[in-house]
Amino acid sequence: EVDGMLLHDDRVCGVEFVDAEGRRGRVHGRAVVLATGGIGGLFARTSNPADADGSGLALALAAGARMRDLEFVQFHPTALAVPGLHSLPLVTEALRGAGARLLDADAQPLMDGVHPLADLAPRDIVARRVWQAGEDGGAWLDARHLGADFRQQFPTVFQACMAHGIDPRLQPIPVTPAAHFHMGGIAVDANGNTSLPGLHAVGEVACNGVHGANRLASNSLLEGVVFGRRLGSALREQADARAMARGKPRVLRRSVALPHAQLTALRALMSRAMGPLRHGVDLRAALAACSEWAESGWQARVAEVLLAAALSRTHSLGAHCRMDAIPA
Repeated sequence: EVDGMLLHDDRVCGVEFVDAEGRRGRVHGRAVVLATGGIGGLFARTSNPADADGSGLALALAAGARMRDLEFVQFHPTALAVPGLHSLPLVTEALRGAGARLLDADAQPLMDGVHPLADLAPRDIVARRVWQAGEDGGAWLDARHLGADFRQQFPTVFQACMAHGIDPRLQPIPVTPAAHFHMGGIAVDANGNTSLPGLHAVGEVACNGVHGANRLASNSLLEGVVFGRRLGSALREQADARAMARGKPRVLRRSVALPHAQLTALRALMSRAMGPLRHGVDLRAALAACSEWAESGWQARVAEVLLAAALSRTHSLGAHCRMDAIPA
């Protein structure tokens, strides 16, 4: 696992890693590219794998790279609500396109009167409403009208539901918002260059602004293809022109990982303070806790800068919704 950056004359020139047996090693190069994904693993409920946890942000922070738009986190409104599970299966929005309805704890339509498009409202609006419903007893997606066709039309969702004892042909599906995509990240230009010479980033770990404050679904795939290709082409052109750094580099390492119990507590804290609905009181309390934990593990350091960004933006914008918003 990579846990440090090598720098020579303030230029990134390689990485330091620890192998499975605890031995340290180094890889030197003309450039380092971070493509480590998002931050969903820092939340209690996510659609991401657990190791999409902001590790790339931690490395870039340790090296002193500039960040951008860290407060903007998109939540998928309908993940399968499975108690005790961290990485949750998604219940596709296409189900609502096929007529499924969101219901509250009293089996009443959840989105009626909230938005003209009701269940087909924009993702952030639905996520906030489902979050509120979850606080008031839960939310469900009723797709029983599909009947026997459910299995054929939505096989992935059907399999996930059945694996957890839910038959969507006969009962509504319990759903919850889950951390899904980070619009912010390491600040980069259109060619993936960061503020540090020799360090580049692409994909969800990077932020060049194309997703604004609220990504449109599937645009991240296009982003990875377009900007990954641009970065690859730029590095290929530089390959022959840039000599390898010589001399002894200095090492900038991120801290150790949080113990499991503390990481679990941090995830709960982040979900409460930096979920679909945010309030300055919760953000300040979470920031104070993460500041205390920051020396204990790099995840707390990443959470600290995320919370600080959310606290500093006092008005609502895109996926960042402040319940105590100051009018812009």
